[in-house]
Amino acid sequence: MDRKLLNVLSLSFYLMILFSAQYAVLNMQKTIISSIHDEKPEFTVEGFFVTGIMYTVFSISVWLAPSLICVLGPRLSMAIANIGYIGYLAAFNMEKAWSMYAGAVVVGISEALLWTSQGNYLFLNSEPNTVNRNLGIFWVIFSSAELYGNMYVYFKLEGKKYIDAETRKIVIYSMTSVAAASLLMFGLLGKAKESFSSDAKPKKESPGQALKTTWTIFNTTKMRMLCISFAFIGMHQAFRCGIYSSSVGFTLKIGDNSKQLVVLSGVFIGTGELLGGLFQITLSGFTERRKYGKCVVLGTGLVCQLITFTIICLNIPATAVFGNTLDESFIHPRASLAMLCSILIGFSDCCCHTQMYSIMAVMFPENSSQTCAIYKFTKGIMVAVTFYCSSYLNLHQQLAVLAPMALIANLTFFKVNKTVMEAAEQAKNDYNLEKIKYDLSNS
Repeated sequence: MDRKLLNVLSLSFYLMILFSAQYAVLNMQKTIISSIHDEKPEFTVEGFFVTGIMYTVFSISVWLAPSLICVLGPRLSMAIANIGYIGYLAAFNMEKAWSMYAGAVVVGISEALLWTSQGNYLFLNSEPNTVNRNLGIFWVIFSSAELYGNMYVYFKLEGKKYIDAETRKIVIYSMTSVAAASLLMFGLLGKAKESFSSDAKPKKESPGQALKTTWTIFNTTKMRMLCISFAFIGMHQAFRCGIYSSSVGFTLKIGDNSKQLVVLSGVFIGTGELLGGLFQITLSGFTERRKYGKCVVLGTGLVCQLITFTIICLNIPATAVFGNTLDESFIHPRASLAMLCSILIGFSDCCCHTQMYSIMAVMFPENSSQTCAIYKFTKGIMVAVTFYCSSYLNLHQQLAVLAPMALIANLTFFKVNKTVMEAAEQAKNDYNLEKIKYDLSNS
């Protein structure tokens, strides 16, 4: 095991611990806030609106993240961001509107810094022939974060149709402690001494130059086209991170354990992410050898998404996204179908995220922090917009938007991938031709 792989593993376990707490709370945010309102009618915070604020701040902050990374480096940037996540989780214990909104702002800034640093650190510890393997390893370990925190909350909510104050506080205190403990794992992160490839070393830039480079990359034709795919991933992430699981919990006809199913849905989403990571580790050799290997992985995710949207439309009522409802959809709601959809959501989400990282690593190996910032900006904007709209569009209307966007995003990715692979193949042929000429001239 070389130092680079050890760094990738350390990063994966570190973020797994942190997001075991973060995902458990984010998955239940709408449900927790709704339960507070049930006990305190004067508490009028809208759960999806809080998440929308979080991602709005994230989208603005992400433009400054590469400049901060130039000054602080990826490891220190992640440590500072970790403290922001701890503050966000602690804000829930106050059960005050101002603390919720303040926590959303703080974690929005922290998330921009964390995920831009994470992408930069991962690319610095990868080579062209190991990037897909490292992405698969990272995603398998990281995605298991959905399992641990959600499993703990699942047992805490056993037999509860409504979430009382004592249970809320125990859950939040526990998750805040886990997030604080993740800082210990952070200490194992080693310094990334080597670049993505020997021929493409990251440029040392000032904060101002880093911001200018980010804008320049954003204005390239390939990146603008790829932003369409980024936008869909943002919409899908919002649906995955809070909208779908909350809708399952609000569907009272599904049974008395509907609130437990919120966290169980998170567990199955994590299982799907885990399976998606294993699927891509298995296919890593295939995707490297084949010109359209990335498209095969993304196309598999697309099929899963379309099947999932159809089943959800049949199984979950349209009004479930707004709050507790006794409505039915086209069939009587079934917990088994709801959990199947959770697995498929996680699997397809993994297919999308990893292939975006993979193609960015090939397109702009010298500017990993800038490309990650653009990816996170575009995705963050759409996550925020989706959460804002979720207070007005019912579940079936949202699915009617997601399905065609999935098709458009995949077609756009296929077009960009074709252009990138053809350019790489041409560069390889040109290199081989020059080598032959050189050998002939010296023979």
